Amino acid sequence: MIEIELTSPLQLFDSFDPAPFREKDLDPDAEEYIYNTVDEFPLKKPLEIVIYLPPAEVSTEIEVDLKEAIKYHFLYKKLLTDIELKRLLHQGRKNLIIALTFLFLCLLAIRLLATFEESLVNTLFSEGLLIIGWVAMWEPVHTFLYGWWPIVHKRNIYEKIIHTDVYIEIGSPAVKKVP
Repeated sequence: MIEIELTSPLQLFDSFDPAPFREKDLDPDAEEYIYNTVDEFPLKKPLEIVIYLPPAEVSTEIEVDLKEAIKYHFLYKKLLTDIELKRLLHQGRKNLIIALTFLFLCLLAIRLLATFEESLVNTLFSEGLLIIGWVAMWEPVHTFLYGWWPIVHKRNIYEKIIHTDVYIEIGSPAVKKVP
């Protein structure tokens, strides 16, 4: 359970965003707190968010607004993450084509150098071309082996938050306040 104690529902929202509740951005500290807390638990473990408010601040409308605001905020964050992942994979494919072409040209140049008499300079250029050709492959290899994992993890956290039940409670438990 993720517990958040507020003195006003407005504390949950970014004070610089003029939009009404449902479209309003969450406060960056509140967003980070929710994200990091959800990230501490396994993705398959069910969680719930409990927001504690003073009795004067609780109404059915506020409850609906807070639940929808949290859901829509993280839906938007997930959408941005999906776009980021698509862009990364698209750039990775372009980089792979460029790197393979460059590696092919390096290997072709090495074959061409092999037709000349063997010398130290010839060997130096051949080995240099081979190394630089494989170094050019680093970026696409990194993208497809490691680069996309953090983005997918972030998307999965957002997805979990979207499907997490949010409850509004009256009271004041002994928990950390979110600014």
